[in-house]
Amino acid sequence: MRRALSPVIILAAFFLSPLFAPSLAEAQGSAANQGYAGLWEYPTAEMPDDGWGRLGYTNASPYVYGYVNLAWLPWLEVNARLTTFDNIFVSPGGPINDRGIGRDYMDKAIDLKAMLHRSRNWYMPSIALGITDLMGTELMKASYGAATWRIDGLALTAGYGTDRMNGFFAGASWRVADWLELKAEYSPMDYSGDGAGGLKAHPAPADSKYNFGAVFEAPWGVQGSVSWQRGEELVFSVSRSFSLEGPFLRGRGAVKERRYEAPGAARVAEWEDIAPERVSERLIDALSQYARVRGVEVAIGDREIVVAYENYGHASQAEAMVRVLVIAAAVVPHLDAVYLVPRVRGVPVVSARFPGEILYAIRTRDVERRPLDDARFAWAGADFLDVFDGFGEFAGADREERLFRGEKSPRGRADQDIKAMLVYEPRIDQTLEDDYQSRWSVDMIYEKRSSNGWSAFADVRVPVFNDVDIWWEPDMNDRIRLQQAVLSYLANLGNLGKSGHGLWSLSEFGWLDENWFGANQWARVYSRNGRLWGGVRFGVVRDRDPLAFAGLPKGRVEYGRGWSYGDDANPWQPVWWLQAGYVFSGIGLDVQADYGRFIDTDTGAKLSLTRRWDDSAVGFWVSRTDRLSPGKDFTAAGIHLELPAERWFGDWLGAPSAHIWEQEVPLLSTWRIDAGREPGSWRTPDRVLSQFRPAELKKNVEKFLAEYCAYELSAKDEQKIRALTDYIIKKK
Repeated sequence: MRRALSPVIILAAFFLSPLFAPSLAEAQGSAANQGYAGLWEYPTAEMPDDGWGRLGYTNASPYVYGYVNLAWLPWLEVNARLTTFDNIFVSPGGPINDRGIGRDYMDKAIDLKAMLHRSRNWYMPSIALGITDLMGTELMKASYGAATWRIDGLALTAGYGTDRMNGFFAGASWRVADWLELKAEYSPMDYSGDGAGGLKAHPAPADSKYNFGAVFEAPWGVQGSVSWQRGEELVFSVSRSFSLEGPFLRGRGAVKERRYEAPGAARVAEWEDIAPERVSERLIDALSQYARVRGVEVAIGDREIVVAYENYGHASQAEAMVRVLVIAAAVVPHLDAVYLVPRVRGVPVVSARFPGEILYAIRTRDVERRPLDDARFAWAGADFLDVFDGFGEFAGADREERLFRGEKSPRGRADQDIKAMLVYEPRIDQTLEDDYQSRWSVDMIYEKRSSNGWSAFADVRVPVFNDVDIWWEPDMNDRIRLQQAVLSYLANLGNLGKSGHGLWSLSEFGWLDENWFGANQWARVYSRNGRLWGGVRFGVVRDRDPLAFAGLPKGRVEYGRGWSYGDDANPWQPVWWLQAGYVFSGIGLDVQADYGRFIDTDTGAKLSLTRRWDDSAVGFWVSRTDRLSPGKDFTAAGIHLELPAERWFGDWLGAPSAHIWEQEVPLLSTWRIDAGREPGSWRTPDRVLSQFRPAELKKNVEKFLAEYCAYELSAKDEQKIRALTDYIIKKK
């Protein structure tokens, strides 16, 4: 079926593409068979724009590829792929040749490509180094270096690869039109090592070392290709581009589409012409109508105003702050400064001071290139609004008189959410007879927000369709289960002396996820700008009964071929970690290191690297404890995803949504299921506070302000940095 449908999809893209003139000219190279930016089999020294990626499928029988590609850093391309050998059939007992009970052999891999230098003229090429099949079976592993010369629509590539890439390779691509690219390559690829259990996917050398074909660009970022490869196979592929800074299911032009609503423009009154009570009333009414914020509180001093609020309807805290700022610009009089104090669960988190001129610039849509040079962002004290003199001190001025303190906006439906959500849970594992399994469920969700640090969350999962049968995941059954039920408390412990460092505590108790019941406790101290932090995490957890709604077994759940209760074992397991992190603000890269005791009583360390695009995040982690995986020098590894619901459809959702989908994707199955593993949680400090770190929040607010005012970047500004040398050698 899949081989029959692929040509239909590609031919449809071919006939539709001349009707459109979309974004192939903007892309930095089309995808190779495996997903990375390249020719057909081999990579080029180009890569997508920062934060852009591609989801695709290639049928190059006997190789069938499914992949997700992403420019994870401005100079680093990450490619996750699943390769199927459609001529090697496997059963639970191992590879077999006949078509009995079993499935096609599948192999998962991670590929990395680092752009060392980006070409800025025709005589100096872009240069990249890379490695394929970094972990797992390493069946198709190779290292390579490549150089690409680009002159307008023509790109020439030459490189050298080890192992499977088998020496010198070269090729060319030519963009004939916005919708059409032609590619050809010299491919000495060695296929002799591809196989499993003594069976070979391509035992004989390729009939030809030359591959050629065409790539077609269709609407909505869809690409299709058809090519003749190895002198023996007609290859088809289809893919779709996406951006982590814009709606996934929209075109490239939708990346900066954001709706900012504000009251109708009116003459802005002078400070002396309007009573403070009227200012407060107008602002609270406008924010209640045009922004999805709650608990609005206004304090007014001498030509200064403080607005505290809590965002409940936007995934991006920076976007919520800009919306509040835009609305304030439309309704408040001319003043010297405005302070915005975002809260979480009623707890003040950050105090941002904007000069009064920024409101005039917003009204006239004339924000300069660096609109926040005179703005100041800092951690808010725990009693920021309780003591009015506090914001006078923050401003560095003496305020002798408190003029007015407005009332909070009325509470209502914004204090809680009740919703139903469709959930899809895939399971892909080559060790299973049925290697692709899935479950569809409906989640019944309730969330309660308080204004004194507390929050409660409950999620009941109701399976609708389920073909998952995995012995080490007995919770994936057809029973209705309590997925999560957590009571959480956030505390702002105040600033550390006069240093401006922020002190925070976060506690959780309840059904932490589908496997664990217990408690989590975090304590953290953040530097003044939020880039450096340290802290501890403690926990005590116990197994949940996988066949009960919310019950707990007498002892520990012991996994084997099936599962059983360990009645003699102490069900409670203490865990602890020392934690530290740093964010490289220029690229939004969070580095976190943990050392402590994991669930399986194993002691060791975990390193996490998470790239954040404001409210989206893609991270990779690896753990190494005293229980290593067989044949590896580490214990476990995985991918962490945070994707806002708004990214799927953008404005099609109607009202903005604050929902962020989180998922941990394991990259390796370990012989000890709980080794190198941390217990579940509902909202970690990273999820609660990461967007509020003063330096990061200021950077993202500035970006949204520039977008709102439609600031036109110069040609130099538009040229995005995509080379490692640009970070080592500072270029003007």
